[in-house]
Amino acid sequence: MNNNNENKNELLLEVKNLKTYFNTESGEVKAVDDVSFTLRRGETVGIVGESGSGKSVSCLSVMRLIPNPPGNIAGGEIIYHDPEKGAVDLLKLSIDDMRKYRGNKISMIFQEPMTSLNPVFTCGYQVDEVIKLHQKTTDAEAKARTLSLFEQVQLPSPERMYDSYPHQLSGGQKQRVMIAMAMACKPQILVADEPTTALDVTVQKTILELMRDLQRSMGMSMLFITHDLGVIAEIADRVIVMYKGKIVEEGTVLEIFSNPQHPYTKGLMACRPPLGKRLSKLPIVSDFMGFDENGKMYNKIASVDEALKAVEISPEQTQQRLVELKKQEPILVVQNLKTYFPTQKNFFGKVLNWVKAVDDVSFDIYPGETLGLVGESGCGKTTLGRTLLRLAPATEGKVVYDGKSIFDLNKTDMKAMRRNMQIIFQDPYSSLNPRMTIGDAIIEPLKIHNILANDKQRLERAADLLTTVSMSPDHLNRYPHEFSGGQRQRICIARALALEPKFIICDESVSALDVSVQAQVLNLLIELREKYKFTYIFISHDLSVVKFMSDRMVVMNKGKIEEMGAADDVYNNPQREYTKKLIAAIPEGKLEDIRRRAGM
Repeated sequence: MNNNNENKNELLLEVKNLKTYFNTESGEVKAVDDVSFTLRRGETVGIVGESGSGKSVSCLSVMRLIPNPPGNIAGGEIIYHDPEKGAVDLLKLSIDDMRKYRGNKISMIFQEPMTSLNPVFTCGYQVDEVIKLHQKTTDAEAKARTLSLFEQVQLPSPERMYDSYPHQLSGGQKQRVMIAMAMACKPQILVADEPTTALDVTVQKTILELMRDLQRSMGMSMLFITHDLGVIAEIADRVIVMYKGKIVEEGTVLEIFSNPQHPYTKGLMACRPPLGKRLSKLPIVSDFMGFDENGKMYNKIASVDEALKAVEISPEQTQQRLVELKKQEPILVVQNLKTYFPTQKNFFGKVLNWVKAVDDVSFDIYPGETLGLVGESGCGKTTLGRTLLRLAPATEGKVVYDGKSIFDLNKTDMKAMRRNMQIIFQDPYSSLNPRMTIGDAIIEPLKIHNILANDKQRLERAADLLTTVSMSPDHLNRYPHEFSGGQRQRICIARALALEPKFIICDESVSALDVSVQAQVLNLLIELREKYKFTYIFISHDLSVVKFMSDRMVVMNKGKIEEMGAADDVYNNPQREYTKKLIAAIPEGKLEDIRRRAGM
């Protein structure tokens, strides 16, 4: 990066030739390898890249939070321009001196608020603790400051939130508590590590707006880490793209998004489902990255636009597919389905109040179709999916699969039905038994349903399934913790395919993945649908992903269907205010605007 024209008085942070290495059993890993960048006062610098690119480790190094061992900051300088003390190299400070900066001058919001907040203390106590540590206030003053912060971050009923424990708050509310804690001492630099990744798009939009407002009011600088270029386009002034521990490209948001130069940057931009086009498959990062005989990277595809045009589907093709699907008899018919959960009973056990998770829902699905279910957390989409498989008890209504009423089946018939109806859960790690090898996990359903004659044949079937999901049969004897998130999700897909089902529910199955890995998994699901004629229900809070995957889309809100129709029609011409709000919250808005201005 060229800093010659920068006004040095504006510099707040200078990272020079930073090297952070980790010693592992397989050798030294250069997580951050000779990285240099700057941060000016009031500026937001977005750091983007896949998991393992070094973006989080770079910022943890700034905070001096690298565990040693196995980690070690092997070289470089991190210069903080303190208004009172001048230039300070944070790497040369003692641990005690560093604590005076960490949480005070430089603060951090972590990706997962539930694991960042202590479950045994109230939220108010934890924010009080930060204030008292750095500002030497009384208990009453600290509480007053905390309540003021809770108001600033727009938490409802600050007094109630003050006395609440983390488990009593929603994901968005916990993230607001983390923001309040980070802002408690009015830091000059805020490091935000994937602060909106696990949140609904509407909550994400609110959190991003809140962070921008607080930044402006406090004159704060921000390092914002994410794998989502749409979010970066919304919040950052400058962008740094990292790949395998190095910075491969940087510039202003307009420069990077309108004219990316590096093949890795182009790949990251192309693999996010575009809103204005319908594609047969998503381009992936490796499509753009070629290597010559000397190992030097080059562009395999000239531009993002060229990659998208090669896989674009016309509206006529999309319409024709819908017509062909509707010529068939529905494979699944849902009529007036209700799933209620009791929340209050009287002394005699009579239910006084219910949560109406699914409230009078009706729709059909045709063989080979993908029906998208979209909505915020708590809208009922996951409960609906579980009710269809009898994993949650229905209160009322009818579900007919392949001509048979699911709720009228006995246990034996339902077991047989489950061969045809499978589910891929949101979190692949928690849905795989950590004590079972991958081979055993895939073989288990084959044993339960007495498929194939012996374990040798089942093991061969498991090896074939891993090959189907683009993994190696050599992985059969490994355990879940030995794989990345994307690989674990592929394993869960292989296990779901083991029984050769006709109908699969994908419940937020890509929401926790990097956009590049997400693109690979989405492409795999589409490829498998075309090959095996699967029927999918695809559940997600991410409308852009649902639009890419789905033929038709169902928008849910508070247990009811708000809107239903062809995916493109629902996006292009939403009829209900709730749907319009969901679409407005998608962070690709600014990104699409930049692309239009650049003629992409």
